[in-house]
Amino acid sequence: MDGEKTKLFVFYLGGSAPGANIEVHDVQFAAVRKPEDAYPIMAEKWYGTRKGLHIDAYGIVDWADGHDVTLSPEKPAGSSRLFFVNMGGYLPGRLREDHQFAFFVAENEEDAKRKARNTLLVDYEHQHKDNLMEVDDCVLIDALEGQYVHLNPNPSGQPVRAIFQGVIWI
Repeated sequence: MDGEKTKLFVFYLGGSAPGANIEVHDVQFAAVRKPEDAYPIMAEKWYGTRKGLHIDAYGIVDWADGHDVTLSPEKPAGSSRLFFVNMGGYLPGRLREDHQFAFFVAENEEDAKRKARNTLLVDYEHQHKDNLMEVDDCVLIDALEGQYVHLNPNPSGQPVRAIFQGVIWI
């Protein structure tokens, strides 16, 4: 494990919360060598009931929006930033809001929102931005360990995909 590099992981968490009738979810980020390293921090940050907290899926963010994503102890020189955008929208007749999220590289929040609106839930009605965060500022700070997000142009990468789906109790 000593030779493993720190990577930017994204976790999709599920569980229950006081007053909720159905399972609730959250997305968390961690700069760690292996997923298990993030479990204690995610459990501490979980807003709901500790019992039943689990990971539904996780992946490694190593490419986003035409850029390789790496971590380094040096601050990045460029002005491009990595944003996580969660969009919500409705399909006619459905009694729920659907969500889709992705990572975008942009100079600012407005550019990230524009990219998301042109990419996510494009056929949905009442499309709206639910959460917009710079990943740099949302990574679990305790797990960051002085690592910064670096973005290097690469048009041929692949967006983050789940490398685990199922249930991991944490």
